[in-house]
Amino acid sequence: MSNSPRSRIDPTIIAALIGVCGTVVVTLISLFLNRPGAPPVPTQPTFPDWTATAVSISTSTIAPTPVPTDTVPVGDSTSTSAPDTPTPEPTFTPAPAKIGEDWANGCISELWIGYPATQTTENGNTGCLVEPVHYFFAPDERLTFLASGRFEDTQVFGMFAPLPANGTASVDVFLTTLQDGEIWMGVFAQPDIASEGVIMVIPPGDVRNRPLVQKTMPNQIEVQQTAAFAPSSPTYNVVFEFGNGAVGTTIMRDTVFNALPVNGTPQWLFVGFQAKKGNNRVDAAFLNLVIQEQ
Repeated sequence: MSNSPRSRIDPTIIAALIGVCGTVVVTLISLFLNRPGAPPVPTQPTFPDWTATAVSISTSTIAPTPVPTDTVPVGDSTSTSAPDTPTPEPTFTPAPAKIGEDWANGCISELWIGYPATQTTENGNTGCLVEPVHYFFAPDERLTFLASGRFEDTQVFGMFAPLPANGTASVDVFLTTLQDGEIWMGVFAQPDIASEGVIMVIPPGDVRNRPLVQKTMPNQIEVQQTAAFAPSSPTYNVVFEFGNGAVGTTIMRDTVFNALPVNGTPQWLFVGFQAKKGNNRVDAAFLNLVIQEQ
């Protein structure tokens, strides 16, 4: 007996059935998950893309530090205190030292005028002149000078100072050496020996035994002369009394000369020396100058 061949199912039919079954299953699952009260469907987490380009921060957007200023009211968010500015110290110009007190402080006051006239310089805002002024220094509370050598012509060197309208001027001169030259002390109408004046002259010779001679200026006319004085130390004192157009003189505190006319306002005190033509040595000092106004 012969067997009939087994019948086969078409593959396409099988594929179709599988597709239908899959669709049914997916549909049932979706309906189950979306029903009310169903747990949420988990989502796939996302991660940053670490390969992305880094973000740069521009410093141009940062506000600059405020400059100190006083134009913004205090307390404003943009205001800062301006730095303290120190107040400049006030400058002080001392008054020139008074005539008669300056030598005691080692100073030739700028009130003095050198003769012959010269360009004197004030010493650093002190009220004192730069020394020497011609031959003159002011050490040891006195006006000291030393002129030694040969002079081609007769010359006068000294210092002028202004006097009050009326008063007295007392001055001592201490002699160390007086060879050929002579000491001059006097009062003039102007700070110039060519003006009207009265001088007391100590001629050269023994410093411990000297007379004093009164002369009028500018022609050096001798008026009178004292006897020689012999002080215990070679120091000679002269006092001038001035005012009302005249000058009187007292020598060594007891010899009085008559007043002579000197017309000038103010009048000027002179201390100095005259060097004669030829060799001279004049070594002396003026001291104890006291000027009193009356």
